[in-house]
Amino acid sequence: MPFVRDHSTRELLQHDAHKTRVDRARGSGGGVEEGDEEAQDRPGGHIPVAGQPMPQTQRKLPPTDVVMVFPYKTSSTLRWGDDAAEEEARGLRQPTEEQIRKMETWKAKRNTVIHSLSDAGLVLMLYYSRDRDEIFVRIAADPNHLRQVAEMIRYQLELKPQYLSAFADYKNDYPGRRDLNYSDRCIVSHLYETHFDKEKEGDYPQKDAIFRTVDRLRLIDHIVHSGDHNCAGVDVGQLLHDGDLIHYFPIHEQGQLEDMDRDWFKTFVTGRNIDKVRNYFGERIALYFLFMSHFIKWMIIPTLLGTFLCVVDLFYGTSNNFTAVFICVGVGLFTTSFVHFWRRKSNLYALKWGTFSMKKRPEPTRPEFYGVSRINPVTSRVDRYYPWSERIWTVMFSYSVILVSLIALLFMVGVLMVLRHAFHKHGGRITFQVINALVVELLNTLFTSLATWLTERENHRSYSEHANHLLAKMVVFKFINCYVSLYYIAFLKEHSYLFGMPMNCVNDDCLNDLGSQLAIFMIMRLTVQNMIELGGPYVMMMYRRWTEDVAFLDSSLFTNPMTIMPDLSSPEKQSKKEDYDVYQDMDEVLILYGYTVLFVVACPWIPLIAIISLVLECFLDQKKLVLLYRRPFPSAAGNNEPWDTAFDVFGMLAMATNTAVIVFSSNVFETWSHYHKIMLFMVVEHAMIGFRILISTLFPAVPWEVRLLSMQQQVIVHRHLNLGGEEDDHETRASAMMATAQPPPMVHDGDEEEYW
Repeated sequence: MPFVRDHSTRELLQHDAHKTRVDRARGSGGGVEEGDEEAQDRPGGHIPVAGQPMPQTQRKLPPTDVVMVFPYKTSSTLRWGDDAAEEEARGLRQPTEEQIRKMETWKAKRNTVIHSLSDAGLVLMLYYSRDRDEIFVRIAADPNHLRQVAEMIRYQLELKPQYLSAFADYKNDYPGRRDLNYSDRCIVSHLYETHFDKEKEGDYPQKDAIFRTVDRLRLIDHIVHSGDHNCAGVDVGQLLHDGDLIHYFPIHEQGQLEDMDRDWFKTFVTGRNIDKVRNYFGERIALYFLFMSHFIKWMIIPTLLGTFLCVVDLFYGTSNNFTAVFICVGVGLFTTSFVHFWRRKSNLYALKWGTFSMKKRPEPTRPEFYGVSRINPVTSRVDRYYPWSERIWTVMFSYSVILVSLIALLFMVGVLMVLRHAFHKHGGRITFQVINALVVELLNTLFTSLATWLTERENHRSYSEHANHLLAKMVVFKFINCYVSLYYIAFLKEHSYLFGMPMNCVNDDCLNDLGSQLAIFMIMRLTVQNMIELGGPYVMMMYRRWTEDVAFLDSSLFTNPMTIMPDLSSPEKQSKKEDYDVYQDMDEVLILYGYTVLFVVACPWIPLIAIISLVLECFLDQKKLVLLYRRPFPSAAGNNEPWDTAFDVFGMLAMATNTAVIVFSSNVFETWSHYHKIMLFMVVEHAMIGFRILISTLFPAVPWEVRLLSMQQQVIVHRHLNLGGEEDDHETRASAMMATAQPPPMVHDGDEEEYW
């Protein structure tokens, strides 16, 4: 199949089979192709210049990594461009003047982008979508081009294990100057680690083996976005915002997806093969699954102890017994250590993945961001700008809406508590708890949509700013919505009044009531929430494919009923999928963590349900990534912030909550005075805080071995890549010059200058 290299789209070529064969026989290219094939050797294309074809030799297309999808026609039933020369039997209709203007605008902007990409040295292959209303552009880059850009931006690559697997700026080999007899030669390419697939490339690595797939994606994305030398400077976000570009995404690699799906438990649950996730999806998503594996491993001991104590509770008939004290202490130790040791683990992997000392870099602009064009005072280039003086009004409006929503939520919680009393009178306690759990999940869904809409109105430029403001809105609302009824049952329900009605717990034991409500919450998230999470993207994907098939059949492209409808190409199938956002998964795990640790003294069996939920969550998340979502651009990250801080705050709240439940709500200390209970609570809480400080002192967040290895790696890079070793270190210099180490100079018996 022809492909386009270093030139723009060509839309004035005929597409019937006979004329295509004639064009190829004359040496001309085929233009925008009818579909996408995975063949390796394809005849080259050309650019029509002043009406004359420019011949081009056959080339081998490099692996295509990124796809751009441009709109071509407003409807597949319109006669436009090459379709205007086709037979009348297709039944295409003439476009209106408004449609012509819109499609001409698309064409002009599309050609400008294609020219910019080709001028930047990218390899392009263009073809129509199945119903010919979109143009797909597959983008690749030569290995030499990637090396040049990597050296220009000082891209960090991994060195070989004998150099401690350090990460260093990429440098091209320098052959040296002839006038110096090449004495300044510096050959460093042999220092970098190679990555290759033996099934595809044989036993020998290819020219671009030093680049993983995620490295190629990042470098190509930089070439597309940046205005640097040999880069295209395409404002993808603005094109997506204006509708001049439909999609921009990396292409999935089916072999690696099948490999991760086959070993999903080792890869996504235990984290033994987490490097596969990192090498395919990037560090941000890899850290999420690494956190999940850390969470699951840390839940094993609480699950075993909780199961044993659950048997004890069944013997006593209530969780309100002496074992609650031990659970409280155990939960305090768990919540004060869990996040801290996760930070130690994430720092270790960040060093291994080269993101430990990662400097903060400018983030790409979100496609939804809008503003006025201006000269950026930092980069001296044109970009979009939205002043804070205009954003502050939308921020004030957002938090006003949040405040009203919280007031309405508290009122609804009060109504639910009254309904609880009414249901309990008629023996419908479990029925109400199910209704309460459904209402909580419904309110969470509604508020997520509201908070997302409010955050979009605030018009934040980067993804991190958008995520931080969204988290700030949602964490308060969801905390109240998910846990306020549990706090009410634990501390306020017994022998209290609500709207003049007396409130009482079942059998005068609020811990039993608390445990049953929490169980319903967990079961609801384990079943209904996960079904919606997996079924929603699947339904959307199937709906888009169905509407695509219906539109294709209705466009009268095939008049013969015996004609078989062609299948979608692989990039076109992926374009029908949803975008993946790790934010939603982290938000779900945070809520699950709160259910697990906040009231575990009332239900010691909750860690068992939690560990089942975590394994199921890993399974569903990997299925979503493999089957239901487009491949996200890999994002580098050294930690999970701001989520690590959110989990840490929930842990501190859990420590205080469980202690308060034992001291104030259980029967363990019912003979104590209120003053002594407060003093006991303060002593236990401060003891937990002291234990946290002790743990942080004995086991710092950045382990000593990580600091030592980081400093050793810096020395290795300084010696071998920067040639900054000691003057008498001949072996290091010889290694950098790919030469044989010279022997040390001879020591003479005396000063020979005396005899000259």
